[in-house]
Amino acid sequence: MNGPVDQIVHILKLLDDENPEIQHIVEGTLLENSLNLILHRSVIEEQSGVQKGNSFYPFLERMRFQLVQTALQELTRTGLEDIDLEKAVWVLAFWNNPRVDIPYFQAILDEMAKQIGEHMPQSGHPLAFIDHISYYLFNKFGFRGNREDYYNPENSFIDRVLETRKGIPISLSVLFILIARRLRFPVIGVPMPAHFILKFDNGTDEIFFDPFHEGKIYTRQECLAYLKKAKVENPYLILRGCPDWQIVLRMLRNIRLVFSSYREDQEKTAEAEQLIGLIESNYQ
Repeated sequence: MNGPVDQIVHILKLLDDENPEIQHIVEGTLLENSLNLILHRSVIEEQSGVQKGNSFYPFLERMRFQLVQTALQELTRTGLEDIDLEKAVWVLAFWNNPRVDIPYFQAILDEMAKQIGEHMPQSGHPLAFIDHISYYLFNKFGFRGNREDYYNPENSFIDRVLETRKGIPISLSVLFILIARRLRFPVIGVPMPAHFILKFDNGTDEIFFDPFHEGKIYTRQECLAYLKKAKVENPYLILRGCPDWQIVLRMLRNIRLVFSSYREDQEKTAEAEQLIGLIESNYQ
């Protein structure tokens, strides 16, 4: 670790200082380094020797939403097109649970990608690669769509998806993307109305497939028929795929829907609306 992470490790040693000025400096420094604090929290705790009885955990709970806001602002500081999808979904996971061990779950993703990559076909049509990844994710590793409890909030947070092996279309698509990028496999999101699928696109071949349905393949004509039935104004634009910031925005809108209509939580609904506004304000 270096730079900001080392700074956080050192500043945490002052967190229990009773001097109000020191407290103000400490909290301000931690807030300024929100993204690194969120992504490396478990490592920072270990290196700083944080004890469960000190002020760190209450600080995380009290400042959770401010940390998330500041981290998302940092991720979008240079423009929405540069947002890092993986970092963004970990920030959302922290929002749900500030004690999430992000390096632990990243290691799980790394190991899954390693196992998939070791047995990846050396050549062939892109369909073979999609089928291979899908086989590992949905058969060997047991991920599936949570049809029985679709509106459970846990379906929207990547750490919970990794633990429960259940998700909704967008979270399973994000899981597939995170694995595919580790394997340098060109996959992008396709924001269908009331659904979310993926597209393999290497500039020559274009293949649409559905992680919620274990990697089911769709033709372009099938996708267009679905969009026309939904009366979408510009179906061809949707089939071009979407950038990562739109995936994050859609995840937040799904979370807002869950907390506003199915698992009523006014505080989470309000926070989701603020995070949606943060991203949308960068778009305008």
